[in-house]
Amino acid sequence: MIYRKFSPPVHLQSLVECFFVWECSKLLSGALSIESPPSGFASMVFNYGTPYRVTSQKLNGGLVPKNFLTGQATKSYQLQLSGKIGMMGIVFRPAGLNTLFGLPMYEFSDERTNLRDVLGRQLDEWSDKIEEANSLTERVTLLEQFLNLQLLRKKSEPDRTDYAANLIVDQRGIVNINDLMSELFVCRRQFERKFLLKVGVSPKYYARIRRVGFLCNELAQKRWEIDDWQDLVYRCGYYDQSHFIKDFTEFTGKNPSLYVKNNIELSNYLSI
Repeated sequence: MIYRKFSPPVHLQSLVECFFVWECSKLLSGALSIESPPSGFASMVFNYGTPYRVTSQKLNGGLVPKNFLTGQATKSYQLQLSGKIGMMGIVFRPAGLNTLFGLPMYEFSDERTNLRDVLGRQLDEWSDKIEEANSLTERVTLLEQFLNLQLLRKKSEPDRTDYAANLIVDQRGIVNINDLMSELFVCRRQFERKFLLKVGVSPKYYARIRRVGFLCNELAQKRWEIDDWQDLVYRCGYYDQSHFIKDFTEFTGKNPSLYVKNNIELSNYLSI
């Protein structure tokens, strides 16, 4: 099984977190379930493998569209895969989809929306090219070309909201929103309205999502024991362990110990 992430070219780095490819040369012998926490990133996914299902508080385990757009996830969700795994996608920086495509991101939170419904028939040509490509590199190049054309059409650039959202990501959600608004010289109402449009949730809620997403990544990669979590908890801006457990459980539905125990492969798939 191959799961790889690719960095975007420099001119797309303020808009795109990474490209990913997930493939398996053999058919799965049984069902594979992957649970993912909210990561703070929206994405576009092109599936050239077997259709799969997603279960969340909003989605009931139905098949997702072949090619889809996903907005901000506000809670954990589960992927149920079978047959052939073959997909790739674009993981956007928090406001990147709005900046590039002008989409009102609050309409896509916790959804898997058919890309053809959003982008029209032009999407079919790109989907076919990606499916017929002969290598991972060729597929990534196609995604870069897809975004470059959109960048030329839209002719829009990141603004203060992009900057603010990217800063929240880079600082792992440990940001004072009032200080951030003062730095940007914007009023609260204006900032929150624009942030909701471009990211899909409020800035304060987004900071909480990003902090939990970072924590899940750290826990999954380092296999932290419960006695060793205190340093991580404080580094992530929580006042105490009980505050951390309450926040973590709200977003994932499980306490940290159970979550890590049940998701030993979690760190490999946090951007899906």
